[in-house]
Amino acid sequence: MIESPYTVRNLVGFIARHHQTKAADHKAEYEAVAREILAKIENNTIFKGALDDFELNRKTVYTYGSVCAAVASKLIIRNLKLNARVKTLGRSEIVSSLLSSLSDGVPYKVYRYDIVSFYESINRDKLLSLIRRKSLCSSKTLQLIESLFKVLNDKRVQGLPRGLDLSAYLSEIYLADFDESVKRLSHVSFYARFVDDIVVITNHIVDEDITSDIKSFLSDELTLHEGDESSYKRGGFVIGAAELAEPRVLVSRKIDYLGYEFKIFNCYSENQDFRPKRRIEVDISIHKVAKIKSRIANSFLTYCLSRKTASDFNLLVRRIKALTGNYEIHSSGTNVKIKTGIFYSYHFKTDLERCSLYLLDAMLKRLLFSKTHPLNSRIVKALSLTKRRALSKFSFYNGFYNKIYYSFSYQELKKIRKGWG
Repeated sequence: MIESPYTVRNLVGFIARHHQTKAADHKAEYEAVAREILAKIENNTIFKGALDDFELNRKTVYTYGSVCAAVASKLIIRNLKLNARVKTLGRSEIVSSLLSSLSDGVPYKVYRYDIVSFYESINRDKLLSLIRRKSLCSSKTLQLIESLFKVLNDKRVQGLPRGLDLSAYLSEIYLADFDESVKRLSHVSFYARFVDDIVVITNHIVDEDITSDIKSFLSDELTLHEGDESSYKRGGFVIGAAELAEPRVLVSRKIDYLGYEFKIFNCYSENQDFRPKRRIEVDISIHKVAKIKSRIANSFLTYCLSRKTASDFNLLVRRIKALTGNYEIHSSGTNVKIKTGIFYSYHFKTDLERCSLYLLDAMLKRLLFSKTHPLNSRIVKALSLTKRRALSKFSFYNGFYNKIYYSFSYQELKKIRKGWG
């Protein structure tokens, strides 16, 4: 068994990554924190009083209230990764692979599932048994996980707490056997799961519904959302073989996954390379468009309720910039920078005819100038015409196709996101 050691020297490296600084620049300070972490681990108090919670989208989300707890969590994840070797794909990797499979001209069947109250439904006792049975960590790391679970028991938290990086990795371990069972089905040609969102493509020659298999592979505590045929969550839907020439009746089906809407046609794309590909159009999903619209409205509403000082207006501008443009964030606990924003979050988008970017730009213009929008009268009272004209220059379309980039500090991003609701 491989383990990242519980030493001051090793923990100093974790602390430096947490603060996104160099260890040598804060050696004495970080060594003191490392010794504090080791003492708390020894006393099983590392997570005691160290979990803060807040409400987000009607869900309780948790964060670490201390550096000690956050660093201990990183050490647990590191030790689990060294032994579990659970491979998790990022959103872009999954979407790219899904597009490749959907572009195949052969007939196939598509299924979409999601798990009800995923994190809350995970059985912690079963999870601990699984970690022990597979020898995924040392007794010391296991004791550290158990100390977190004891705090969760005392706080009456169900399953795994949302928001914690450790919860995300533990959930992957919990579903690793499920993933492999689905992939082993002989007629499954593509399978992907991103947290609790699942998509499966099967060979259409096999006519059976795989939903019963999916349910049987899940632990007893986990259940699937039941959907009707139109939502393709029960029974899936069939995509016929693509035709070389565009047929008289152009047939398409839609699937929403990971923030995208994939429109699948029964013909090949006009732009061909060495291998013909089925025509697929990709746009931002209607659910994501609605979420972005809500963030636009909340940004203006927050300003209308503010004191309307110069700093309040500057914050509103930054919020509109962040929504219409692109920027960088740091990956949790590392110095890795991740690009995000309207282009980098939806760069697989191809659909131009009924482009969702136009809809978002139209909504922004309506807020600022249209008397028919419910918020317009409040915005007109709060913002001068000059300021509204300045805000109207921001554009989702330009932010996407010109990859307009802005720079925000960590503290600025915290303030920006706080007004999105």
